Amino acid sequence: MSRDMKQDLDKIEDRDQLIDYFRSGEKDPSRRAFGTEHEKFVFRRDNGKLLSFEEEGGFGDLFADIAERFGYEASYDHGHIVALERDGAALTLEPGGQFELSGAITQTVFETAAEFDQHIREIKEVAGDRLAFVSWGMNPFDTLDEIPWMPKSRYGIMREYMPKVGDRGLWMMKKTCTVQGNYDYTSEEDAADILRTALRVSPVVSAMFCNSPLADGAPNGMQSYRCHIWTRTDPDRTGFPDFMYDEGWGYSEYLEYVLDVPMYFIRRDGEYVAMHGKPFREFMEEGHGDWVARMGDFELHLSTIFPEVRMKKYIETRGADAGTREMMLALPALWKGLLYSESARAGARQMMVSTCPEKHRACFDQVYRLGIRAETQCGSFREMAEELVSLAGQGLDELAKEAGHDSERVFLEPLEQVLKDAKTPADRLLESFEEHGGDKMAMVNAWEF
Repeated sequence: MSRDMKQDLDKIEDRDQLIDYFRSGEKDPSRRAFGTEHEKFVFRRDNGKLLSFEEEGGFGDLFADIAERFGYEASYDHGHIVALERDGAALTLEPGGQFELSGAITQTVFETAAEFDQHIREIKEVAGDRLAFVSWGMNPFDTLDEIPWMPKSRYGIMREYMPKVGDRGLWMMKKTCTVQGNYDYTSEEDAADILRTALRVSPVVSAMFCNSPLADGAPNGMQSYRCHIWTRTDPDRTGFPDFMYDEGWGYSEYLEYVLDVPMYFIRRDGEYVAMHGKPFREFMEEGHGDWVARMGDFELHLSTIFPEVRMKKYIETRGADAGTREMMLALPALWKGLLYSESARAGARQMMVSTCPEKHRACFDQVYRLGIRAETQCGSFREMAEELVSLAGQGLDELAKEAGHDSERVFLEPLEQVLKDAKTPADRLLESFEEHGGDKMAMVNAWEF
């Protein structure tokens, strides 16, 4: 999610302030909740083009209509309405017009499902038959030049910076869609354990959610080209930090990693100021011109760091391609069962525990290409996925019994079907592509929400 935040203007005096930032995110175990973020592409039915911002009936008009009709509060960037907020949820725009719901904090996936369905009902009520909303891991058809830019100031700076550090950064910005889950931690030790465990099993999760086998109107030879794109975006801020594999690290080590990541920008008086890759550590120690580092700068910097699993005042799991409604809801259920159940997390923690970082990264590369059919030094990904889904189901059963509600295990059924049929969403998308002869609008109509 990339909406502007209200800035904390407190000056950063020392590292302890930044450590305390992470510590302030700790939750009592009884108060743990989660949030889900998911993105979608928006196509015009009359000509098959992606919706732009400025055109009549474009995102500017769409957001204004949604705000007026459903009681959202609007946020603006140089007069452009670029985000809407209501009851803890937000609607935002990614660089290429990917339309995101950053959901409210919920206790169960039943609530997440209701939120998802309400969101789709509302946007379709406003759009009518004019627009189609669909989610894949990557835009299967449009080239970079065919995808319009959204008028958010921060994207202009990123647009200039990305090609300097990788050859797929603009693809990441304009072509990809994801679904991610955000989870609470209860202590420093718990945060590190969640990050380490989630990093180890993340390639297994990515394998089940692969859904980007097409690019520029043709098969691209991979199950998840979206995941592959991230390996060619910016090595300074993406991937799998070595320290996360280790035991015994905590907030201080995560902070050291963050401080060395080059900065995109800071925000002053409502304007974004390019930092041209200056490490945050240098900015904190020396400032930038007349500006000193403030806590709001640190929060903004955290939002521009993209490891496979990320920590703010909560932990984000980021490795899944976007997909159907059922897969969008399976993602938060899977991670909740794995991360919030002690027994399920203990089982997940042991998966690939002896695999070194280099072999683990090599496993990721095979998953991007082969999905659940990957057979690597890490093991059979279909077998590991079956174990992971089983652990998550057991975890969800345990959590439901403790909380006194129905088990959310039902939301894992799409993943069980993927494994039973040995077909990922990418496989089904390729089948659909063949069935419709690669026709763009036929595919959009077949897959829209």
